[in-house]
Amino acid sequence: MFRNYLITFWRNIIKNGIFSVINIFGLAIGLMSCILIMLFVRQETGFDTWYKGHDRLVRMHTAYSMPNQELFETVRSAGSMMPAIKNYAKNEIETGVRFIQFGMTVRQNEDAFSEEFTMVDGSFFNLFDLPFIHGSKESSFNKPMDLVITEKLAYKYFGKSDVVGETLTVCCVAGNITTLTITGVMEDLPDATHLNTDMVVYLQPALFSDDDGVLNTWTSVNVYSYFKLNPGVTLTALQQRIDYWLNNESPLTERFAKIAPSGKVTDVLKLKLIAVSDLHLNAKRDAGNMGDLTPMGDSKMITTFIIVASLVLLIACINFMNLSTAKASKRAREVAMRKVLGASRTQVAIQFLGEAIALVLLSLLFALVAVELVLPLYNELLGKELALHLFDDPSLLLTLIGLAIFVGIGAGIYPALYLSRFLPGQILKSSKSVESKSSAKFRSVLVVFQFATSIVLVISTLVVYGQTIFSNNMAVGYESDNKLVLSIRMAEDNLPSLTQELLNLSEVTSVTFSSEAPSQDNENNNNFILLEAHSNGGANETKLINYHNMGYGFFEAYQVKPLAGRLFDENYGSDTIKKVTEGEVGQASVVLNSSALKKFGFSSAQEAIGKTLESNIRGKQHLTIIGVIPDIYFRSIKFGVRASVYTLNPERFRVANISFTTNNIPNLIRSIEAVWKNNVP
Repeated sequence: MFRNYLITFWRNIIKNGIFSVINIFGLAIGLMSCILIMLFVRQETGFDTWYKGHDRLVRMHTAYSMPNQELFETVRSAGSMMPAIKNYAKNEIETGVRFIQFGMTVRQNEDAFSEEFTMVDGSFFNLFDLPFIHGSKESSFNKPMDLVITEKLAYKYFGKSDVVGETLTVCCVAGNITTLTITGVMEDLPDATHLNTDMVVYLQPALFSDDDGVLNTWTSVNVYSYFKLNPGVTLTALQQRIDYWLNNESPLTERFAKIAPSGKVTDVLKLKLIAVSDLHLNAKRDAGNMGDLTPMGDSKMITTFIIVASLVLLIACINFMNLSTAKASKRAREVAMRKVLGASRTQVAIQFLGEAIALVLLSLLFALVAVELVLPLYNELLGKELALHLFDDPSLLLTLIGLAIFVGIGAGIYPALYLSRFLPGQILKSSKSVESKSSAKFRSVLVVFQFATSIVLVISTLVVYGQTIFSNNMAVGYESDNKLVLSIRMAEDNLPSLTQELLNLSEVTSVTFSSEAPSQDNENNNNFILLEAHSNGGANETKLINYHNMGYGFFEAYQVKPLAGRLFDENYGSDTIKKVTEGEVGQASVVLNSSALKKFGFSSAQEAIGKTLESNIRGKQHLTIIGVIPDIYFRSIKFGVRASVYTLNPERFRVANISFTTNNIPNLIRSIEAVWKNNVP
C-alpha cells in the first residue's frame, strides 16, 4: 500500500508540474525564511549557557533613583560593593569577581596591535570555569599582573599554543610600559558569550590607588561585578540578602537613608541581580541600554523575529492549503475509486496527509540549499557567523525534520480531511465541480487572511526602512565627514610626537584626542557635586553623571560650538586635570552638555559659567564650568542623549580623531598606520 501511495504521489507531481513547482517552491521560500530566523534566534537564546555551573552565575547591576532626578541604570556597579557583599553573604555566595575592561597596545617585535584587556580579581577562573589548553586555573593566577590568553592570541603572537612563560610588552598600565608574563592558555571563547576578552589579567588594586572612582568607591559605578551562588541558593534569596544589607548594615545606610522617601536605601539605590544566562537578551532592558562588555541582544527583537517567521510560514501553509483544495476536483474520482475498492476514509486521509508531509520534506531540501547560498549575505547583514552544520548538530537536524512534519500536518490536514469525505456515488455520477459552498467560503477566508498578513508584513518593512532612513539622516549634533578614528594605547608623553607626525601628512588637517569617539557608547560615571547655589537652588547636590575626556580641539574638529562660555583651550593651562595627592585639591575645567545643565538645575547656559563642581578624578578636583555645548549623540539615537560632563584628562585618552582632506582613504590609512607603529613604545 505504501508503494502505491508513493507512486501516486510521484505521478501527481509530474502530472501537475506547474502546480507542484508553485507548491514546492512556495513552501521552500517559507521554510528558508523560517530556518534563517531560527538560526539567529537559536544563537541569541543560547548565550552563556555553556559554562559549567552557569545556572549559579549572576551579575549585579545598579540603579539610582534619587529624589528630583531621572532614573539612572547601568550594568556596572561600584568597586567596593562586590567584596563587601561577598563577605556579608557567605552563606549565599561561593565567590565573586570584578571586571575592569580597557584597551592596550601590544608590542611584539616590530609589530603593534590594539587588544582588549580584562583585569579581574583572582577568583575569576573559580567563577567562570573556562577550559585550559596549557597551564591551569589553579596555577595561572598566583600573583597580580599574571596574564592568561586564548589559543588564537597565542598563535597570533608566537605561532604556537604552548606559550606559558613567554612575555608580552603592553602599553600602558597606569601610564607605564609593562611586561606581562603568560601563565596560562585557555580555549578560544565561543561566539555565544558576553565575555569579550582574549586577555585576562590578574587585577592589581594598587594601579587604581590614585583614582577613587574605580575600586575604592561605594557610589561611582565603573566595574562589572559577578557572583557565583552556593549550591541550592536562588537569585531571589541573594537579592533579599543584599537589600537587607543595603537598608541596615552597609556603609551607605545612614548616608542614603536621609534622602530616601521612606528611609530605606533601596528607595534610591538598587543593586539588581540578573542571571548570566539572561544577560544577552535582558541586560539592556534591565539596565537602561547602557554600554556593556559586548553588544547585547534584545528580547523584543527576538520576539519580533519569531512572529515574522511564524507569519511567513503561515502564509506558505495557507498557500499550500488553497492550491490543494482548488485541485480537489481533479482527484475526486481517484478518491471515489479507492473507496469503491475498499479504502476507508481514514486511509484516504492518511494518504493525502502523507503526500503533504512528503511535499514539505521535498521543499525542505530546496530550502536547505537556499539557506546555504544565502547564509554569507545573511551573516554579513547581521554581523554574525551563523552556520548550518546539520550532521554535526543532530538536535538541529531533528528540529528541522520535526518542523517539516509539523508544517506538513498543519498545511495538509484540511485538504486531507476535505478530500477523504467525498462520497463515491455522488462523485462518479456527477459531472460538476465537487467543491461545496462551505469549502469555497473557507478558501476565500484563507485568501483574505493571507493577503492581509502580507500587507502587514510589507507595511512593517516599510516602517522599519523609513525609520532607518530617518536615523541615518537625523542631525546628531556633530560633523562626522572626513574623520578617521585611531585607537591608541600609549603613554601621555608620546602623544605630542604622534600628533606632529600625523600633522606632517599632507592629507591630515587636524589631530585631537579623546577617551572615545562619537558613536562609541562607552560608559564612564562619576559623582559630581555642585558647590555653589544658583537660581533654582542646587548647592552641594551630588549627581551621578556620565563623563568623557576630550582633548584640545576636539569640539572644533567635530564642529560643535558652545551655547555659552568657551571650549578647552591650550592657552589656559588650568583646563587639564592633573593628579593630586591626598589632602590636596586640584583645579581644572569642565564643559557640560545641555542635558547636564538641566540635571544640575541651571535655568540657562550662561548661569552655569563659572560655577564649580567637585569630583574625584585623579584625586579630589574642583572643576570650573567653562562652557556649555548642545547635546550630541554619543550612542544610538534610539536611546537618546545622556547628561554628560566633558573633562580634559590626557591619562584617559584612548582615541585619536583625525580630520583629513583626501579621497584616497586606503592610502591615508596606510600612512597613518606607519606613523602609529613608529610611535608605539
